[in-house]
Amino acid sequence: MVDKDELASSFFPLSDEYRAQDFPLYWVARLNAKYSAEVDALLKPQGLSSSKWRVLVILHEQGRLSMSDIATHVVAKLSTVTKIVYKMQEAGLLETAPSPQDGRVTEVTLTAEGEARLAVARELTARVVERAFDGLGKAEIVYVNQCLSKMFRNLNTP
Repeated sequence: MVDKDELASSFFPLSDEYRAQDFPLYWVARLNAKYSAEVDALLKPQGLSSSKWRVLVILHEQGRLSMSDIATHVVAKLSTVTKIVYKMQEAGLLETAPSPQDGRVTEVTLTAEGEARLAVARELTARVVERAFDGLGKAEIVYVNQCLSKMFRNLNTP
């Protein structure tokens, strides 16, 4: 819970002292936009994008997922994910099939070509990640992840 004295600080939007640059989510938005732009530029020659990269990573980690589960993980609208998945399927990176439990649900898996393209994408994106985390120790990265995940949980609690 935020202390009432802290609500007057420059990071709280209703404070008279509010400054966008003191607001953590200002930096999260800027960081995400910069990271996505750099990843898009690196992956474009491979026929990929930051959106397709996220789909590849999630499927590699999670295995078979429904379209809606992918949308949840990559934080995108279901309609957007559906378009991305079908384009990736046309490129031979993914396979889709009806769920054995519920034929109305489409499940998605990586193909061997998708795994191969993911390996290339990981090599390329590693450069951006190395630059982004330059000067940060493991403990700092863990702490940032803890803070961001706590904020995410807070926003998911009514």
